[in-house]
Amino acid sequence: MAFSFSNLFKPQKVQNIPDLISEIDFKGGTKYGKNSTNTVYLDIEELGGFPFIKTIIIGDFSTKIKRKGCTLTFIFENDSLILSSDNTDVEFNQIKNTIAYYSEIDFELTEEEAEKIRNEKVVELQYTFKDKVLAFDPIPTQIQ
Repeated sequence: MAFSFSNLFKPQKVQNIPDLISEIDFKGGTKYGKNSTNTVYLDIEELGGFPFIKTIIIGDFSTKIKRKGCTLTFIFENDSLILSSDNTDVEFNQIKNTIAYYSEIDFELTEEEAEKIRNEKVVELQYTFKDKVLAFDPIPTQIQ
């Protein structure tokens, strides 16, 4: 059995979050927004006849919230829409063997709110976690 101390002292390759995110080929949603170190995937889905928003955040942001949940704000050119998370516990999990994190967060909404999101131009998307705000610039896309 061979063992080398030189392997212990080799510098480990540090991953760059933007490069890591660009390598991820996530097929579980529509790429909707991004900032310098995070990407959000967003889809409007329906369960039991009621619409909801399914979001996944992937990047370097990480937090854990109990009993408070978070809010999602759609900022339009002349208006805004604030939605509360479906679950009051929000947790980001580390992606195995990387320095990136991910979280799935769902939001309830009405049919009118869903139509507004589909039809109006979103200028910015903001998640608020207690005292932390995570803002995204929308990527031109068509969500269903």
